[in-house]
Amino acid sequence: MAFLTVHERETLAAICETLVPALPGDGIVARYQAPELVTHLEEALERATDETAQRDLKLLLKAFGLSAFNGITAGKWKSLRQMSLAEREALLFSWASSRMFVQRKAFQGIKRMALFLAYSNPIDESRHVIWSDIQYPGPPGGATDTPKTITPYEIQNNRTLETDVLIIGSGAGGGVVAGELACAGHDVIVVEKGGYHAEADFSGNELKSTEALFEKYGALTTADTTMMVLAGATLGGGTTVNWSASFRTPEHVLQEWAQTYGFAAAITPEYQHSLDAVMQRTNISTEESHPNTNNRLFAEGCEKLGYHVGVIPRNVKGCEDCGFCNYGCSFGAKQGTLKTYLQDAYEKGARIIVRAQVRRVMHEKGQVTGAIVDATDKNGQVHTLTIRAKMVVVSAGSLHTPVILQRSGLQNAHIGANLHLHPATVIFSLFDQTVKTWVGAPMTRVSQQFGNLDGRGYGVTLEVAPAHPGLIAATLPWRSARDHKQLVQQTPSMANVVIINRDYYGGRITTDKTGEPVLHYELHSYDRAHLQRGVIEGLKVHRAAGAKEVYAPHNSLIKYVNTGSESDFVRYLRQVEDAGLEPNAFPLFSAHQMSSCRIANSPQHGALKTTGETYEIKNLFVADASALPTATGVNPMVSIMGLAHYIAQQVKAALK
Repeated sequence: MAFLTVHERETLAAICETLVPALPGDGIVARYQAPELVTHLEEALERATDETAQRDLKLLLKAFGLSAFNGITAGKWKSLRQMSLAEREALLFSWASSRMFVQRKAFQGIKRMALFLAYSNPIDESRHVIWSDIQYPGPPGGATDTPKTITPYEIQNNRTLETDVLIIGSGAGGGVVAGELACAGHDVIVVEKGGYHAEADFSGNELKSTEALFEKYGALTTADTTMMVLAGATLGGGTTVNWSASFRTPEHVLQEWAQTYGFAAAITPEYQHSLDAVMQRTNISTEESHPNTNNRLFAEGCEKLGYHVGVIPRNVKGCEDCGFCNYGCSFGAKQGTLKTYLQDAYEKGARIIVRAQVRRVMHEKGQVTGAIVDATDKNGQVHTLTIRAKMVVVSAGSLHTPVILQRSGLQNAHIGANLHLHPATVIFSLFDQTVKTWVGAPMTRVSQQFGNLDGRGYGVTLEVAPAHPGLIAATLPWRSARDHKQLVQQTPSMANVVIINRDYYGGRITTDKTGEPVLHYELHSYDRAHLQRGVIEGLKVHRAAGAKEVYAPHNSLIKYVNTGSESDFVRYLRQVEDAGLEPNAFPLFSAHQMSSCRIANSPQHGALKTTGETYEIKNLFVADASALPTATGVNPMVSIMGLAHYIAQQVKAALK
């Protein structure tokens, strides 16, 4: 049943028709006025938001239907449905650029999802009206003739299972632990709340892939909606949908973990062996890090400015450079846990249960005994499992691990605290040449020139990212319908720079009424200053690379046309700095969630012992990104896998 009333839905339709109308003479046909967009948007908003957000949305839509409300807030004394397109555009842009946070929040909450759906949802199963305009080839399609190599353990009734080790989660943490323990001869059960998707399922369709493979159907945000949070929700977790960037944990980060948090193992040969082991098993090297145009322009700009530029190692074998890494690898080239450690575990007899939600971990007299799990079968029936285990390893990720521990009665103050997100933003620039950010290996060059802005290892890393039509449309500033469509039509010649902030200050995780995690995170002024520096440097890099126009990330579209005048550019950068980075006034993303159950040498400083075992329950371990003491400052997959490998050795020792 739809959660919006008829009048609320009519107002939402008026907003959609304002954001993406059919405009005469713009070459884009009227896909967007179709009722399907409003229906799909309503469905997406309902399933991706909680009761509070839905209530706020309904109140907003009711308010937009009142002439008095629009008159007071925007000087338009009409209901939204009575306004002309120009009047509606002016009203929406006044909210997008408002000084009031609540108005910017309301606009972004609808704008991002509506534009993503409008530009990623094809007219039929294969094509979209905009794709020809921007030379986008559409999804490559899955490798339908490639057989699946894992058969999940099917649950058909309520039952009790027994095992040596229960592992909750299958990503960079859980997948590694499963492979290590199963290969050591232990009986292992892996439970994963997502489904099993492999080559034949990875079509590359932006909309369907995002909905199927990511947390909250790709619509997860922080509680205040300021940050879009991308987290994998499929077998293999983030290693299935990431961009293959594979950095070893920086030495200064390991030193900080040892010195500040008492995790002395981080600077031992044993820990280095764990990093070596996961890099070898997942085939990490720079041999297949070929730069596409997006990466090449970035590297050229860095080199002209004398900035550091390096080659990013990747965990691939036989990469086809298709550009669709973030929707799963249909060629089976990406060596995530799905292709490596989970496959190892399965071949050694591990039982892998997908579509399985953990209610709570069981424990008696301070010792773990197993977990209660709700498993959904192929027909949608939910069955309750009691899984008894000698050891339980929670590897549900930084969002869900603290929630599971809290539901299970653990009370350490660091469970759910210290959440680091590597807050990131992006700048776009227009070049005279074709770029096509969706073509080629997506992330192969990096600059760490500004990785230590404070003298203690905190700053920003500059990289580039793949961008497909839906994400592009949702990210680009919207000032009017025609202005936005013209920006989208220029995207074949647009390159980007992603600014990734190693955040010193963190947030926290709480639980909503349905048991789902809620992310509370505000970008601290300390970290915002670093991010702002990164924006300035990214703009400099693209100008040095020859961009004819550069765009700061702000909703108001702060643009510079490259005249060749150094003084003009300096004035432009000063304008960008003066605009600041106010919440919901620019796009903010997180693809890396860390540290919400950090490891430390005392319960006063962390949630976990230096072995990965919880301080409160014996034989209950955590091995995933939540255990990292701090943000890593680089794409964290190898750091998570290395820590998980190390903790797996501690679990092996405890099983003897």
